[in-house]
Amino acid sequence: MLGRTARLFRLTFGAAAKRLLSLLNWLPADQRADAVDILLSKPSVVDTQHGKILFLNHSQVSRWRARTIMTKEPDSMRWIDGMVPGSVFWDIGANVGVLTLYAATRGDLEVWAFEPAAVNYYNLVANCELNHLESRVRCLQLGFGDTGEIADLHVSQLMSGRSFNFKESKKPDSEPFPSLQAVQLCTIDDFIARYGVPCPNYIKIDVPGLTHQIFVGARHTLARPELRQIQVEAREHKGGRHIADLLTPLGFKLVGRGMRCGGQLQRDLVFARESALAGP
Repeated sequence: MLGRTARLFRLTFGAAAKRLLSLLNWLPADQRADAVDILLSKPSVVDTQHGKILFLNHSQVSRWRARTIMTKEPDSMRWIDGMVPGSVFWDIGANVGVLTLYAATRGDLEVWAFEPAAVNYYNLVANCELNHLESRVRCLQLGFGDTGEIADLHVSQLMSGRSFNFKESKKPDSEPFPSLQAVQLCTIDDFIARYGVPCPNYIKIDVPGLTHQIFVGARHTLARPELRQIQVEAREHKGGRHIADLLTPLGFKLVGRGMRCGGQLQRDLVFARESALAGP
């Protein structure tokens, strides 16, 4: 009974809030801008085992990513928890920074976050600022591929927190994005060589449409013994087979399958260098 009453209250309150917010459209432009500043000044706060994490409450999708930080990808969180202290972690395709922030909040990892979409990059760096993590996270608006080039990202700068694509999806139920954004791409190998950055010990790759190219552009990095593990968004019986074929000759083996949606959907694969499985 109490649960039903609580749900009814949330629905009633939510409807009233939407009506109130709709009235903001009638305000003059200056006052609407003030209202936006006031609303954005109150971030979302979520609890994790490493402490509270603050998220810019920029959109429904951004709020959803914050709210589900511990439930959407529990296997990814356990993967981060198992990283060796003092390691370098690269979050490629960081979006608004869910995994980035969780890893940085540990306090004993060097975190690099790469996000090409301008609207998500803004949220990413804002979230780092909100959590005072600027000294622990290096955020770059950059994409990786198999060559250095300028590529088009299918995007909308008015849809923060969404997953954008470098290739238009052919799925009939996929959401088309109305705009394009030019993105600078380089290879992982060139990035490390050019800027002298430390080789990552752990890499997460979540870049729809460019996963294979990213691996091709990281041939030298993949062969380095410092790289211990890679998590990539892929299904084991689809793109995962090609990734396994590429990584197995380099000494990696499949050690984990990340599940989402309450364990009903396999979306991530973790590959570990066999020589590193025995210990740090």
